[in-house]
Amino acid sequence: MGLDIVELVMAIEDKFGIAIPDAECELNATVHQMADSVFERIKLKPNKKCLSQIVFYRIRKAFEQIGNEKQNITPNTKMSELLSETDLKNNWIRLGIRIGLKIPDLVDLDLDKTLNKEVKFLGFKVFDRTEPVAENTLRKFTDWIISMNYDELISIDNITSRYEIERIICGIIEDRIGVPVSEIELHHSFTNDLGID
Repeated sequence: MGLDIVELVMAIEDKFGIAIPDAECELNATVHQMADSVFERIKLKPNKKCLSQIVFYRIRKAFEQIGNEKQNITPNTKMSELLSETDLKNNWIRLGIRIGLKIPDLVDLDLDKTLNKEVKFLGFKVFDRTEPVAENTLRKFTDWIISMNYDELISIDNITSRYEIERIICGIIEDRIGVPVSEIELHHSFTNDLGID
């Protein structure tokens, strides 16, 4: 286990007030496995409010305020269907202000669709560009916003679900390691997919 992963585990343990044995930490290769380790060690305090639903309604209201019809705004709607391509950058800023929470930054492919997805040097593929943020669904956008704003949206003393644990861990990865939440999936390996050593 590299130092970055050790620091990440310590941050997660500190946030949740738990201790995960070193032997178990070494087996936690993915974000999902780390969430499982945390889930086993905390007591949930379920309530009737669904955090993702509350945040989705906030997002939907913001999209309505910038001129979209409510019936066109569903969790499976792509954000690009609700935003003008000609003024995407300004609409994105207005959207963030109306939501009132941190939102992911747009990436180069959002702003310039003519860019190749692959970056090549001397004819060899060097790396893939990050997927466009605006081409994702409102469901993913909701997850990202919750992860980016976990301190504000989730009370660590009143964790209500495994979903909240996953969102907090994704937020900690972004905060500590610098991997944007839009690039973190639960099945991702810390080392191979996220580049954490």
